[in-house]
Amino acid sequence: MAIMIWNQSYSVGVTELDEQHKSLIRMINEMHYAMNEDKGQEAISTIVEQMFGYMEGHFTTEEGYMQQLGYLGLQAHQREHEEFRAKALDLRNRVNRGEFVLSFEVVQFLSDWLQNHIMVTDMKYTSLFAEKGLR
Repeated sequence: MAIMIWNQSYSVGVTELDEQHKSLIRMINEMHYAMNEDKGQEAISTIVEQMFGYMEGHFTTEEGYMQQLGYLGLQAHQREHEEFRAKALDLRNRVNRGEFVLSFEVVQFLSDWLQNHIMVTDMKYTSLFAEKGLR
C-alpha cells in the first residue's frame, strides 16, 4: 500500500516538473513497500541511486526554467538543491562503505523534501511560470 499518493496540491503547473516530482513519490512508496516486506536494506542502494537520477534531471530542468524566465529566487532555490545533493551524497557514500543506513531515514528524507521543498519552495515559482505560459 502506498504511503504517499499524488494529488493536485503537489502540482507546480508544469507537466514535465510534475512528472519528475511523481518519480519522487514512487521512490518513497518503493522504499516503504520494501520496508514492509523486510527488504528495506536490499532496496536502499537502488533508491539512493534513483535519487541521483532524479536530482540531476529535475534540478537541471527546474533551474533552467528559472533562469530562462528570470525567477528572482533562483539562487536561494539552488542552495536548497545543493543541500539535497549533499544529503544524497552522504547517503550514497555510507551505503557504498557498507554502513548500516536505516530505511526509515531514506523515506523520511524524501518525504521531508516533498513536504518542505516541493510544497513550499517550489510553489513560489508557480505564478511566474504560469504567467510566462510554461505548462
